[in-house]
Amino acid sequence: MHIDFVKLSKDEPVIGKGGEHKDITFGQYVEIGEQNYLDNSAIGDYTYTGQFCFIQNSTLNKFISMAAMIRIGPTNHPYDRPAQHIFAYNGAAYGFDNPDTEFLSGRKIRKTEIGNDVWIGHGAVIQSDVHVGDGAVIGSSAVVTKDVEPYTIVGGVPAKPIKDRFPDEIKTDLEEIKWWDWSREELETYYDDFRLPIDEFVAKHLHRK
Repeated sequence: MHIDFVKLSKDEPVIGKGGEHKDITFGQYVEIGEQNYLDNSAIGDYTYTGQFCFIQNSTLNKFISMAAMIRIGPTNHPYDRPAQHIFAYNGAAYGFDNPDTEFLSGRKIRKTEIGNDVWIGHGAVIQSDVHVGDGAVIGSSAVVTKDVEPYTIVGGVPAKPIKDRFPDEIKTDLEEIKWWDWSREELETYYDDFRLPIDEFVAKHLHRK
């Protein structure tokens, strides 16, 4: 949620108060909301998050719109072992040495990927090892446990498809246009085109290059 719009920077992300980030790469014109906790992830160009978001072991591509209180790539406890508690695999805080490095490193490689131009609603959870396609919409409070196809709107617990944003031929054309990869100059030149009806936008830009 934006209360006061800030001037975003090409060179440095705008990061809200509180929160922590570790092992993060940021793209251009990125805004991170207050009290966000980010770990072992990449945040692509023009992506923004709301307040109280937690992102781990994930790749977020370009132009992603995120509401507040979203969780992406949460790690799991070893429920098939005698103890699920963190003390048994990473217990330094409790005075136990010898962390289970194999288990911990295994969690890090279970990557979640969010495609370009994805809108994620308030309170959604997207589990580890999930791929969300370009242009998808994740409904508020959805729990996403499986891959989401491009330009598909999903919702519920667990999340299921509700409807497609566009017909298949439009989805294919948009994937070919890939406007999210346009240069800054192109985005500025064709900025007003993003307000055109979708069929007019596609007709103008599908074979422009």
